Amino acid sequence: MLLAIFLTWTASAEAAGTASGTPISNTVLLQCDLCGPGGTTSNTASFVVDTKVNVTVAESDGDATPVIAGQASAVTRFTVTSNGNAVQDYALAVANVASGASLFGGIDNFDATACLVRVESGAVPGFDPTDTASFIDELPPDASRTVYVACDIPAGLINSDQAIVSLIATTLQGGAPGAQGAVVAQDLGVDDPATVQVVFADVAGSDDAVRDGKHAARDAYRVGALLSLNKSVINVQDPFGCSAPSGCKIVPGSMLTYRIDLVASGSGTLDDLVLSDPIPANMSYVPGSLVVDGAARTDAADADLADFGVSQPNTVTVSPGSVSAPLTSWFSFRATIN
Repeated sequence: MLLAIFLTWTASAEAAGTASGTPISNTVLLQCDLCGPGGTTSNTASFVVDTKVNVTVAESDGDATPVIAGQASAVTRFTVTSNGNAVQDYALAVANVASGASLFGGIDNFDATACLVRVESGAVPGFDPTDTASFIDELPPDASRTVYVACDIPAGLINSDQAIVSLIATTLQGGAPGAQGAVVAQDLGVDDPATVQVVFADVAGSDDAVRDGKHAARDAYRVGALLSLNKSVINVQDPFGCSAPSGCKIVPGSMLTYRIDLVASGSGTLDDLVLSDPIPANMSYVPGSLVVDGAARTDAADADLADFGVSQPNTVTVSPGSVSAPLTSWFSFRATIN
């Protein structure tokens, strides 16, 4: 006797899994050599797929955010991802963690203030005034959004002081673009195959519990010194007798004076500081033109902590070593267009 049993069903699938509310039907077909024409078909068992709630929050940069004491609107960055099977909204909240917590090798010992949460709009990359949304609206399955936390840093802090903040995302009902949905509740009763019910599947985050429809992650603000560099051409001397910051001809034979300004703001010590500026292609360094903070330096590698072409080929190098912020410094040199 030949006996074959076939299970047949219909379903639709997405990258995140079968979508919430998808109907699935299952029918058994029995065929054998004595079953008669067409075989025997069972009744159909049907159900709809429940809504799986699963959200994750992740810190995006892998290290503490450097800040200075008294800084306004210091920004950290997170990624919120929907791992469920339905379009959802997400409420966003930020909180300072308890003093003494550790993250990225630092210990929390102060609180950031005036913290706010904003969702990346996509209009301009990075945190900017177009990022006005305070909740995530209509996030599809498998999609992510960048979320910024911006806080003020109190004055009077010292180097290595650290504040740890936690961002928590709470799953909300989707389906109404532009409006924040209500908090999603899990269906804890008996399963109803004919009804779309809500099932929490999220893991525990840094500051929430397992299967609570939420997820949290932490980031840190660490106080230290911040460096900024600005390079400019402060003079041009052309072959025709002109010598001025602007208006002279930039042609072969013209000599340009470059100035590099260094500003270290905040507090703390910067160790092993080295500034390097390679001479551009088609230009030649003017020997003996190196000046640091108004004092001439030799081109040789000696006690004046500056050189040309010794530390690195065809490069002006200034090596002040350890410096303490706040600090303002500058160096300049000349180069001729070949």
